[in-house]
Amino acid sequence: MTTRQSLRSLCRRRLGDSASPTHWSDLQINQWINDAIAEHSIHFPRLVNETIACSDDDRTYDLPFNFLGAVSVEYPAGHDPPQYIFRREHTRANFWEVNGYYDIVRRDDSGDVDEIWISEKPTTGEEIEVIYSSEHAFLDDDSDQCTVLDRHLELIVLFVRWTAYQELAAQESADPDPTSQHAAVLALNVHRAGKEYQEALKGWLAAEAESATAVWSMDAHDRIY
Repeated sequence: MTTRQSLRSLCRRRLGDSASPTHWSDLQINQWINDAIAEHSIHFPRLVNETIACSDDDRTYDLPFNFLGAVSVEYPAGHDPPQYIFRREHTRANFWEVNGYYDIVRRDDSGDVDEIWISEKPTTGEEIEVIYSSEHAFLDDDSDQCTVLDRHLELIVLFVRWTAYQELAAQESADPDPTSQHAAVLALNVHRAGKEYQEALKGWLAAEAESATAVWSMDAHDRIY
């Protein structure tokens, strides 16, 4: 993985800002890197494994604070092959009567975390294995490791460059020179940098898209479509 210091140096080289004194401060580029990571998490979230220890007859468990969405839920964990359970709304009458289901309960309160509810009563010693999507970690120190895949770092750099050009254009717009076309040149640079980022993002989304066939299982309690 790449450290924040290495990533910032890469961004400076791409901005032509490696010579001393530099135009952009470390604080500015660090913030833009985190902005890029937040944007990147929308399109390429990080996959994380979480093991939850069960208690007797407790069907409700807290999920990590960075939980975005469940990819798979294995219960009880440790089977070979894995024993996955399926999502079903807990408000359905047959949720609590049939084993093999889970639901995610969202909490709007920022001080509370989302929960996973399972239909089966577990016992102490069993575990729930959840693979979930989350945001990539922000980088707060130069030694922090970036969780964005190395092959995607170009997207981070392109986003930072786009943001830097926006900053230059904003500074010029705050105190424009009516006799100069500098503002127009900066606006064009912003447009080009934004387009280059969007095209690169589009290419990566297409390259890593997955095609799948959904299995629609129905039981006696499901309505006929």
